[in-house]
Amino acid sequence: MKRFIGIFLGCLLCSTLTWGQVIDKPVARVRLTKPEIITQKQLMRQVELLEQQTRQSVSPEGRKKVLDLKIGEVLVNQAAARDNFRVSDAELAENIEAYKKSVGAPISDAQFRLLVQNQLNMTWEEFLSNMRQRMVQERYILEKKRSIFTDIKEATEDQIQEIYNANATDFTNPLMVRFNHIFFDTRNLGDAERNTALKRAEEALKELRTTPFKDVVVKYSDDAGSKYRGGDFGYLARNDSQRQMLLGKEFFDTVFSLGVNKTSGIIRSNLGFHIVQITERREPKLLGLDDPIFPGSTVTVRQRIKDVVRVQNQQLAFQKALNELVEELKKQAEVIIYEENLNW
Repeated sequence: MKRFIGIFLGCLLCSTLTWGQVIDKPVARVRLTKPEIITQKQLMRQVELLEQQTRQSVSPEGRKKVLDLKIGEVLVNQAAARDNFRVSDAELAENIEAYKKSVGAPISDAQFRLLVQNQLNMTWEEFLSNMRQRMVQERYILEKKRSIFTDIKEATEDQIQEIYNANATDFTNPLMVRFNHIFFDTRNLGDAERNTALKRAEEALKELRTTPFKDVVVKYSDDAGSKYRGGDFGYLARNDSQRQMLLGKEFFDTVFSLGVNKTSGIIRSNLGFHIVQITERREPKLLGLDDPIFPGSTVTVRQRIKDVVRVQNQQLAFQKALNELVEELKKQAEVIIYEENLNW
C-alpha cells in the first residue's frame, strides 16, 4: 500500500497535554453507523499541535477547519469499519518497516522504537494502533475512489532538471563516518548492573591490545545486528539530528573527532557504552543528478526528485479523493456542530 503522509491532521502524531480542570464539552456529534462525540479537549489537542507545527495561532475560523478534518476522520473510520476494511499484522509490519527506512540512515528496531517514544511522544503500542488505523483509512479511500489514482503524473526530465537547478545546494552529503563498534547495552539497568556493563567494556578494551577487533566484537557486543559483521554500525552523518538525539551529543562529538583506523576508548551514549573503530570518513560533497543520495544507496538524486514529485502528485490526488468521499459520507450521516463550544 502506498503511504501518504500528512493527510489526516493528527492521525499519526498526537501529544499529551494537561488541561487542568477544564470541563469537557462536545464540539460535534457524528453518526454514520454509531453516535460519536468529538470533545472540546480533543479539538484543543489538535489545534495545539497545529500551532506547534506552524508556530502560528489558530483563529476561530481555523478551529472550524480543524474540526471539519476531525469529522471527516470519524466518518471515514466508521465507513471503513462498516464495510469490513482490515489491515493484517503482516501488512502492518511491512508498513512500519517502510516507515522506519524513511527515517534516513539504517537504524535498528530498538533505535526506531526510541525515536517513536522521543519524537512522536507516544508509546510503541499507541504508534502501532495509530499506524494500523491510518492504513485502514488509506485503504478505504484508495478503494472507494480508485479512478482518481489511475492517472498520477510522473516528473518529466525537464522538471527534474529544473528542480535540481533550483535546489542544487540542498543535494549534498554531509560529513560522514563509518565505524565498527562493540556495544554494551545499559538501557533499563540499575546502577549495579550498569557498573557490571562498564567493567565488561573495560575488559574488552584490554583485549583489543592483543586481539583483532572483530573477535572482541563477537565475544562482547550486545548489538546482535552487527556483532557477526565485525560490529559494522554503518554510516553516521554529522547533521543527523535524530540519531544525535538517540545517541547523545557526547557520543557524536567523540566519534567525529576520531581519524580513520583509530579505535576509541569507552564512549558513553544514551543507550550504553561503546568502543568504536573508524573504518571510513567522507567529507561533505555536493551531489550530481546521478550520484547516490547516501553512500551504498542505489537511489540517485534523480530518482529521489522523481519520487518526491510522485508523492506530491499522489497527495494531491489523495486529498481530492478524501474531500469527495467525506462529502458523500456527510450526506449519509448526521453531523451536529456545537458552535458555542468552539470558543475557549
